[in-house]
Amino acid sequence: MDEIIDWLLDDADPALEYQARRDLLSSPAAETEKLRLRIPSCGWAKALLDERKADGHWGNGVYNPKWTCTHYVLYELTQLDVPDEQEACRESAMMLLSYPIGSDGGINYARTVEYSDVCVNGMILTIAGHFGIGSEAVGGIIDYLMKVRMPDGGWNCEYMHGARHSSLHTTISVIEGLGSCLRGGNEHRKDEVELAIAGGIEFILRHRLYKSERTGEVIKDEFLKFCFPVRWKYDILRCLDLFRRFGVPYDERMEEALAIVRKAAGGNGRWKAASQAGKTYFMVEKNGAESKWNTLRALRVLKRYGIHFQ
Repeated sequence: MDEIIDWLLDDADPALEYQARRDLLSSPAAETEKLRLRIPSCGWAKALLDERKADGHWGNGVYNPKWTCTHYVLYELTQLDVPDEQEACRESAMMLLSYPIGSDGGINYARTVEYSDVCVNGMILTIAGHFGIGSEAVGGIIDYLMKVRMPDGGWNCEYMHGARHSSLHTTISVIEGLGSCLRGGNEHRKDEVELAIAGGIEFILRHRLYKSERTGEVIKDEFLKFCFPVRWKYDILRCLDLFRRFGVPYDERMEEALAIVRKAAGGNGRWKAASQAGKTYFMVEKNGAESKWNTLRALRVLKRYGIHFQ
């Protein structure tokens, strides 16, 4: 394990070093705080921040092109733990919240579509929660997500087209967003939000994180492919890392997914990189190469759930 940690920390991006020392080494807070404050000034986060335009947007605006737009760059920056004091990010995040409300009550980027996108609204809450934004619009998104929650405990972007069963993709985005707001101090409908998060987690656990509740078969092979940075797709490492972050206790229904994550490591104890297809500003880790980020994420999940690795 020491060799893997040394590899992670060798010439590491400050965002990665911060998370590794915090989550794997439990370094003193004073030490990790210095690293946290360096995140915007060098490495991956700085490269993204440097792409921000004078109007506060990235790309061609709020949602185009997909991964180089304002929405997804801000979402990426939250994953790098860019400090919530970063004023430029707060300003851009407020711009997301200024977009029109759809007929169903959520933020709606698409002027040609009547309904709001549930996943997008979940991610907006993640961004708002990370940067400590508690505007009236945030409360409106929470109201919307409470309204469109499905009877099985999760959420599905296709609810307006008659979907009757929740989606793992959508549910993980909403759980993350609601939890981010709670952790950021937002108390709007707090008791209901806590119950909704618990219900969403139970929905995922009933699927053993990746299996059909009805047949027991793997729902999608891509759930076993670990993409970083996270975009909108669900996978079991994304889920387990979120459970770790939210303090979800070990449940026997996680066991198979945890075993898959553990077995995905190479012989040298390093996991491979993967990413969702699409144009990006730059590629930090090439697909199929050894990935420091996936190795960090996998190791902290295994540590959290008491699984010995090497």
